[in-house]
Amino acid sequence: MLKRILSAGMLITVMGSVVVISIFCSFIIDVFIALICVCCVFEFCKAVKTLKIYQISITSMLFSCMYSLLISFGLSELAFYGYTIIMLCMLVFFHEKISFKDFAYTYSMTILITLSLSAVVKMKSVDELHITMYFIMSIAIPWLADVGAYFTGVFLGKHKLCPKISPKKTIEGAVGGVLFCIFSSVILSYLIVLIFYQGKGDINYLTVVIIGTGGSLLSIIGDLSFSVIKRAYSVKDYGDLIPGHGGILDRFDSVITFVPYMYAVMLYFSVISV
Repeated sequence: MLKRILSAGMLITVMGSVVVISIFCSFIIDVFIALICVCCVFEFCKAVKTLKIYQISITSMLFSCMYSLLISFGLSELAFYGYTIIMLCMLVFFHEKISFKDFAYTYSMTILITLSLSAVVKMKSVDELHITMYFIMSIAIPWLADVGAYFTGVFLGKHKLCPKISPKKTIEGAVGGVLFCIFSSVILSYLIVLIFYQGKGDINYLTVVIIGTGGSLLSIIGDLSFSVIKRAYSVKDYGDLIPGHGGILDRFDSVITFVPYMYAVMLYFSVISV
């Protein structure tokens, strides 16, 4: 438990640093997402044993880094097309070494991870003025859902949610995670306005509740989905970079499924006005 808390403190410190810098230079968010994408793709390739197939693993990591960095310059779709063509060329020219299964796994999951996480950067095109707030919410809400589910499960959990996928997860934990996420999302948005806007921002709390509700449910789906992959390849964690939590992908699996949802909600509903 102590190890998990200390690691969480480290993550919050890193996040806090990015948040502070983003107030003056929002491009730091692009850089942060690029680094997270590279780490996630690296850990996935390592888990499914395609890391040493350098033709596709290095190509995938380069794309995962460049995509979010090129969004602000309007070149991300060109990067996506280029990545697809290069990967197909690798499949053709190195067909004796690269199986279609390895190609398909690496390509599809690289696209899923990179495009999903990069939706944070695309939020700037919707409302760049408040991108710091959206960045905080994008990372914090699924993490809050995880925290609520973990502690509720520890103290109240009795009925297994998906024992064959994740034996420790319980129905009580999932319900507690949803409720805690909704409540904490409202509190979080209030604190953001209080700290960053001196209480002058007008938050649409209905939208926040919609985001928190969907976010908590999607964080569960993300967590379980990536657990299925780990079980298929007999991997306990995707990495060991974060003591007590595993790898970067173990910590961001719920974020991957949540961020596109929040981006979609932002397109149709107002979150804040100042």
